[in-house]
Amino acid sequence: MHQDNSKGRPKDDETRDSDISKIKNEMDVADKIFYKELSSKYFLLDKFNINQLRDMCHNLLGKGPDMEYYEDNTTKKKIELPQYKEDFIHFIIEEFRFSEIKEYALEKSIVTSHFFEK
Repeated sequence: MHQDNSKGRPKDDETRDSDISKIKNEMDVADKIFYKELSSKYFLLDKFNINQLRDMCHNLLGKGPDMEYYEDNTTKKKIELPQYKEDFIHFIIEEFRFSEIKEYALEKSIVTSHFFEK
């Protein structure tokens, strides 16, 4: 039997509510960081060429954006759609923080440190 708190609810419910609240706060903080960094990430990633973007994905994650396919309704044949620079940019924006992208760009000499000076 569970001990009740002053509100008559089991302590497990109170702990669960506390855990949910922590998770919500962490997600809110992550969302704020994501949107704060979004334009900077995009601006930096636009300096990469498609091969550099592809290499970053495969070197750091071991994968890139999922392949997309088109299925012809008449022949039922699936055709692999090409991946473009924007596909990689959007994938990297979702997967990496700005600091990680910056570090990679400097390490691979995609940009110099002068790029980040204001």
